[in-house]
Amino acid sequence: MAAYTRERQIAELAVLRASILTKRVQSTVSGISKADDSPVTAADFAAQVVLISALRSAFPGDTFVGEEDSSALRDDDALKQRVWELASGAHLENPKDEALLASPKDIDELLEVIDLGGKGQGGKTGRFWVMDPIDGTATFLKGEQYAVSLALIEDGREVVGVLGCANLKPVDGKVSESAIDKEGLGLMLTAVRGQGTTIRKMDFSGLQSSQPLDSISKASTPADAQIINYSTGSSSRHDLIGKLASSFGAKFPNIELYSSHIRYAALLVGGGDFQLRVPSSSDVHMWIWDHAGAQLTVTEAGGKVTDLDGKEMDFGVGRDLNRNNGLLAARQGIHGAVLDGMSKLFAEDASR
Repeated sequence: MAAYTRERQIAELAVLRASILTKRVQSTVSGISKADDSPVTAADFAAQVVLISALRSAFPGDTFVGEEDSSALRDDDALKQRVWELASGAHLENPKDEALLASPKDIDELLEVIDLGGKGQGGKTGRFWVMDPIDGTATFLKGEQYAVSLALIEDGREVVGVLGCANLKPVDGKVSESAIDKEGLGLMLTAVRGQGTTIRKMDFSGLQSSQPLDSISKASTPADAQIINYSTGSSSRHDLIGKLASSFGAKFPNIELYSSHIRYAALLVGGGDFQLRVPSSSDVHMWIWDHAGAQLTVTEAGGKVTDLDGKEMDFGVGRDLNRNNGLLAARQGIHGAVLDGMSKLFAEDASR
């Protein structure tokens, strides 16, 4: 049996169940406010419950890192009840698959399960699961792209990554916010370290058969590079990315996507060549749940992910990636050119 076979199976089924839950409520959920003003929904909490409940039962020795803790629920009985209804009502149609996934028995356990993720710290040794139950909450609320992401980290490295992209339906090889799988359940991308990346359609009745993903090692020329970005965000230096594009003669802005994990998916199935994260200040955090798992799907498919100094990303330092300087995720064939171009721009920027 291949390494991590059971972890992969449980992770894929848990992500499928969370994807079904979130897709069903996408058009009806109400957001609440987070400290950073990004929307949080009942579906976000419920999906975290669905993921951790399944994993905790299957792998009782593992720990968890998630974005949310239960504090917003403890102060809001109506929201707490809605999350309970969603989480306790989430089931897979296939009884054999559903039997593999545990669910919380009551509201107290539901709150406990959420806090296992929200208060988890990760670390450089042992195993922990990282999740983003709804990555892209702003676009989720608009009926656009979002992802359910899940990753297993072992001794500071990604070893399993699963992305459930329930709205993803590439059109002519391109991914966009408006190209939505309205009838189906989008795509699932899965990677296991050393075993490549697979793609499969998700369906409300279960998982369809998976196929190996074609290699993304080859890239466009710099002048034709398809750059993936979210140009209205304030956490990245879009001015420098724009200057790099100009030096290449490449179009920018080009592929604009809000969800971090959907941006990685656009490298795999949307014709993208690279994405950059250039922190706009030293106060900007790159949270581990925005990247874990998706990076493995890219590297196992022939892409390359480093920071802007060319170093590997370090998933063993806690809840963020701030030992790394920014981020470059790219097709293998263009990674070096982008890294060199950014180094020159940094030197020019520092001399001003």
